Amino acid sequence: MRKKLLAGLLSVMIGGCAYGQFIFAKEITTADMKSTYEVKTKTLNKSESGNPFLGFDENGEILYGGDPSVLVDGDTVYCYVGHDVSPGEWYSMPDWKCYSSKDMVNWEYESTILKADRSNITWANDDLSAWAGQVAKGSNGKYYFYYCTETNRANGGGKSIGVAVSESPTGPFKDIGKPLVKNIDTPNGPHTWEDIDPTIWIEKDDDGAEHRYLGWGNTRFFICELNENMISIKDQDGNPDKLSVGFDKGHDIVIGKINNFQGHTFTEAPYYYRMQDESGNYYGPYYMFFACDWREQLAYATTEDIMSNEWEFGGVLMEPSATANTNHMAVFDFRGQSYFVYHDGSLPHGSGYRRAACVEKFNFNKDGTIDPIKKTAIGLSGTASWITDNDGNYIANKSFINTMNDGDYPILGKELVSDFYAEEDTCTWEIKPGKADKKKAEYVSIESNDKPGLYLTAGKPSKGTANVVLSQDVQGSDDEALRMTFKTLEGFDGTGVTFESVKYPGYYLFSKGGKLLLGNEPDKKAVTFYVSTDLAVKTSNTLKTKRMYSVGETLNTDDIKIQMYMENGKVVKIMNFTTDADKIDMMKEGTKNLNVTYEAGGQSYTDSIEITVVTADYLRK
Repeated sequence: MRKKLLAGLLSVMIGGCAYGQFIFAKEITTADMKSTYEVKTKTLNKSESGNPFLGFDENGEILYGGDPSVLVDGDTVYCYVGHDVSPGEWYSMPDWKCYSSKDMVNWEYESTILKADRSNITWANDDLSAWAGQVAKGSNGKYYFYYCTETNRANGGGKSIGVAVSESPTGPFKDIGKPLVKNIDTPNGPHTWEDIDPTIWIEKDDDGAEHRYLGWGNTRFFICELNENMISIKDQDGNPDKLSVGFDKGHDIVIGKINNFQGHTFTEAPYYYRMQDESGNYYGPYYMFFACDWREQLAYATTEDIMSNEWEFGGVLMEPSATANTNHMAVFDFRGQSYFVYHDGSLPHGSGYRRAACVEKFNFNKDGTIDPIKKTAIGLSGTASWITDNDGNYIANKSFINTMNDGDYPILGKELVSDFYAEEDTCTWEIKPGKADKKKAEYVSIESNDKPGLYLTAGKPSKGTANVVLSQDVQGSDDEALRMTFKTLEGFDGTGVTFESVKYPGYYLFSKGGKLLLGNEPDKKAVTFYVSTDLAVKTSNTLKTKRMYSVGETLNTDDIKIQMYMENGKVVKIMNFTTDADKIDMMKEGTKNLNVTYEAGGQSYTDSIEITVVTADYLRK
């Protein structure tokens, strides 16, 4: 009977989920593992896209660019960014870049639309101030690029708003030869860069008259209406020789305010939006999205009268980035879906001065409010994966909040856990091509979907083990790339996958005591993991750690864990269940079936777990 039972156990452990206990004939050593598995690599499905959706030049090399804005023109979406080239922690932006897409997934690098040097912008003070801008299409078919750059002394100094014109959305754009709004045109605060981050909104009123609204600001925010030519400010008070500024209508430029601001502060980056019906007609309130507080969060406000520049606070939409101190959004509709574009520093060596554009879908509630929008690594086109250890525990980052304290960044060394009850947001990952060598199919880097730009990172081993933490690729160095890259091998326990450190060959990720570690003498079970694609083939939603008992031993059900894999790819954890454990005879040897019953989605399910009862002397052999 024992020979038959052992053969059955081998069959279950090799062909099944390998969640039970297993008794090895001899101790398995690292040498055994390497000789058996070193050449048996395993290729996981890897996301080649996701967020950031931009961040590349015409050759496919890294190109940093922030302050994204969007123009939808016919069947094409154009995205514009200010090109970041700074080697350090300061702004250095020589030009503006353009990308295009017809489906929001496949993007092409188009062109440099305008250089920020003094040969192209005669009133500029330097060649490296390609600050935020937005393109709009005029009724005459031409394209107008409203942007910010540093102004020379002859034009008042400080940041100013300029405008350039092109026959094409991809440029080249030609500046009109003078600032549209000088820093000296608006009341100065304690600094000289209130006049930044222009946003443009064009629509026709009920009488068919077209209006062109230009907004901008830092600390304070302003609005004006443009003339039909799109390159001059409309006179509101009968004095065309001088711009007037005030809080009320009748002034050329109106200073804004936000009511019920709930303790937040307006920082910068206003961006206008309004809903459209199926016929393309605008309706409902105007929305202004903007950056608030510091480090910057993203928020929104609404108004019924855009030229009043008086807004009602809607709420904070997006927390501070894990990888950048600033943020800047673009909000638009394309093919019936609303999109929220923003930037972060999630590329290698990324920061608030080397940024990349990211995107999420979002929806408006029926009452016009907007729920918080979560940053993700997968964006629109990546793939979220769940990674579990051999006991069904999720690999997750220990939950933490992106604070507004600059001293907490860059984020390095955050704790990782293996926990069946980990919060859902913390246990999804994007499997990406390995940073150390993207051409090697077996190499992967594992990015937190919850904290984009942070990766599983191998610590330095000591006495055979090392910590594995969540960290940002701060310097973009070879050493960081190696620490964040793992070689995928066939699971040492016969199923799943094992991850070997590329930085420290012979060291493997393993799960023990609720922690994720790196070691050179792990057992087969501890180094075997299951990625979501592997989990999907499991025949049961119910996992039980211990499935072999000795005669007379109590059948404990405290180690049962239940997880449902939904059609949308999400995992639902079931906490309440019943079993028929009291009906199983634990006094006799043999294979028993433990039935576990639970409810999910209004339906009742029953899973069967095979329990094996053996004599005590069998376990000793």
